[in-house]
Order: sequence, then C-alpha cells, then structure tokens
Amino acid sequence: MPELPEVETLRLQLSKLLADLVIKKVEVLKKKSFIGETKLILDAKIINLRRFAKILIIDLSNSFSLAVHLKLTGQLIYRGVRQPAKLKITDPLLQDLPNKHTRVIISFTNGDHLFFNDLRIFGWMKIIKSDKIENLIEKLGPEPMKDLTYEKFEKILTCRKPVKLVLMEQEKISGVGNIYANDSLFLAGINPKAPASKIPKDKVKLLYEKLIKVLKDGIRWGGASENNFRDALGQMGKVQEHFYVYGRDGEICRNGCGERIKRVKLDGRGTFFCPRCQKMI
Repeated sequence: MPELPEVETLRLQLSKLLADLVIKKVEVLKKKSFIGETKLILDAKIINLRRFAKILIIDLSNSFSLAVHLKLTGQLIYRGVRQPAKLKITDPLLQDLPNKHTRVIISFTNGDHLFFNDLRIFGWMKIIKSDKIENLIEKLGPEPMKDLTYEKFEKILTCRKPVKLVLMEQEKISGVGNIYANDSLFLAGINPKAPASKIPKDKVKLLYEKLIKVLKDGIRWGGASENNFRDALGQMGKVQEHFYVYGRDGEICRNGCGERIKRVKLDGRGTFFCPRCQKMI
C-alpha cells in the first residue's frame, strides 16, 4: 500500500501538473471507486493539493474537495500538455490510457486528463465539502514531520503491543506502513516483535529519529515501486533500491554482521529484520 512518502510524491507532482486546471468532465467507469455526485465538481478549478497521512485532498474553487485514497493498488496518472516532452513509460499498462484498470477519468477544459487506476478496486475518490475535511481525518493520529513530536511519540510507545504494530496503527501514528516501519526499526536496532513499552528510552529517541529519516528519504527517492505504485507521470520511484530489510529476506544484512535477513508474519503482515542486529529486548 502506498504510504506517506508515496502520497507526498504525488502531491508534490500534481500540485504543479494540475494547478489552475478546470474540470470539464468526470467519467466513473467503476461505481465502487467514486463517491458523490460528479456534477458537484464540474467547472471547478483546482486551487490546492493537501495530504493527510495516506489521503490526498484536491481542493477546488467551489468549496468542494476531492479526497483520494489509493489503498493497495491505486494510481493517479496525469497525461497532458504539462508532462515532459520526452517522457518514457516502461510500464506497459500505462503506455495507453485509459486501460482495463482505469476506474475514473477526470478531463480538464484544456484537454488534459487525470486517470485513477486501481487493480484491486479497494481505493476510492470521494467528493466532500472543503470545510468538512476534518470529519474525514478526525481519527488519524499525529503524523511524523508534522505534529508527531518526540514527547507524543514517547507516550504512544507506552503500550504493550509489538512496536511494529504500534508504528503502523493509523489512529496512533498516521502515514506509516509496512515498508517504513520495518526499515526504521532496523536502523534503530529494535526487534519488530518487542513490546513497545519495554524499549529503553535511548532507543525510543533513536527510533523517532530513524522513522523521520526513512520517511524523508522515501520522499527524496520518489516513493517505493516494488509493487503497483507509480508517480503522477507513471514512472517508478527508487526507494526499493535502498531498502534496508523490507523485502530482503534471505539476503545478507547491510550492517555487515554476516547474518541473513529473516521474514516472519506479525499480525498477518510480512515483517523483516536482522536476528543479530535486532535482538529481542
């Protein structure tokens, strides 16, 4: 599932690509993927893009917003006059749009298009009054690099759950998913199964710092494209080239300890760690 860095990558790109475009037509090819009356956003101009955790908000000039959650396999792909002249698309599914996975097409008055693709059809677009966005995000916890202070983080980690599950619980800490939870725990030298409340204070501080590091790096490298994520132009991010432990089961630890990365299931999710560098507390 796209996490904070992936959605922030889209926000940064689409803020430039969609700025001041006016919506001419909305084609809903899969009813499950779109919530609301499309007529509410016709002739509206895009004035801003915001992100809350993994949710992208497209603000319009008529006091409505379009909220987008990519879930597992969602993609937002722009095609139009603002794309690079020599854009190379290596993904065969994105060379011709719309395709069989396109669920919504937003057309603009200048001829540009925004395609919402979703293989598994878990993602959604939703029209919402701009002044009601708080209702959509009210259950989200504080977000790293925004309002998650170290003091809040320390308090959140006083529960007995495995620390990796705490990092991924959106009502406690928003925006963090499997990739960045695994890699931040590795950098902090903490076993993902360790009870959060048992982690020493110095390690809690280190984890807070490493969590922010991997998220910032994720944005810098344009997100992780080991599965379905593509950026707003349909290109792959590069985070997967820099994974520390995520997806590297059986490979040698990058710390140089000689141990191989192990994969286990934790609450049904693949969990990766180095048994030597991340011993149980």
